Amino acid sequence: MSARRERLAFVLLVLPLVVFLLFMVMVPFVIAVLSSVGLTQVAPGLPDGFTLRGYRDFFDPEKPNLQALWFTIKITFISTVLATVLGYGLVLFVKFRRIRLGQTLSLLVKLPLFTPYLVTAFMWWALLFPRGYIGIFVQKVLIEYFRLAEEAPALISDPYGIGIVACSVWMRFPVVFLIMQSLMEMVNPSYEEAARNLGARTPTIIRRIYFPLTIYGLLSSVTLNFLALFIAFSIPFILGASWPQFLSVFIYVNAKDKGDWLMGYTTSVIYIAISLVISYVYTRSLARRTAHV
Repeated sequence: MSARRERLAFVLLVLPLVVFLLFMVMVPFVIAVLSSVGLTQVAPGLPDGFTLRGYRDFFDPEKPNLQALWFTIKITFISTVLATVLGYGLVLFVKFRRIRLGQTLSLLVKLPLFTPYLVTAFMWWALLFPRGYIGIFVQKVLIEYFRLAEEAPALISDPYGIGIVACSVWMRFPVVFLIMQSLMEMVNPSYEEAARNLGARTPTIIRRIYFPLTIYGLLSSVTLNFLALFIAFSIPFILGASWPQFLSVFIYVNAKDKGDWLMGYTTSVIYIAISLVISYVYTRSLARRTAHV
């Protein structure tokens, strides 16, 4: 009877999560997949029967879909690399300078994590706008004083995604910082002491001790940041140009503005598939590493 009660308690405990995942994740995903091939008519303009036209159009090199995909991957990759370098570099600076983070500094580092994406996007829009603080600095110092260019580059709504990258790095570098800081504190300090007694310098200690011992935490933070930025909407919607567009914005424009729900659903399925592949590769690599430990 006791075992039966335990199983019943376990089922009751897990049931809300299963119901949530079923109706909030699986059902919309199945609807998106079926709609992308014309097997459901949940939105106006969808085909009446099975078709692969959406996928053929998406991978047609003469259409803009692949350009939006490449732009999304490129900007996400650049933002992830810069956020990782900034977060990891800040952790190393704090550790080797023996800086104790007080409540104020800790709050400043964590602030981006508690700021909504939409609020952050508008905040950076105000900063990067030609009359914003950063926009004025670029114009007065870099252009008029140092004369690095004839005119200031567009920092928002630009085809290079400068504003998207700046905002994304500010949003995601605390993830790297917090994960790597906790891992650095777990490394036995005797390793560093022994290395210094043998004459090792700080770059060698980082390369030979801290980096190998924290590499999988670094990969975890990189994966989390890449996926979070890859599926972002508010930042590229507010700070991005009319073209090229992020895939998330591309879906919105196709479905909401143009009424092309078939392409919207098709792009959504491809979006999800890419994210799942990245998650699967990371999970498998982490599992293989755990198996060899």
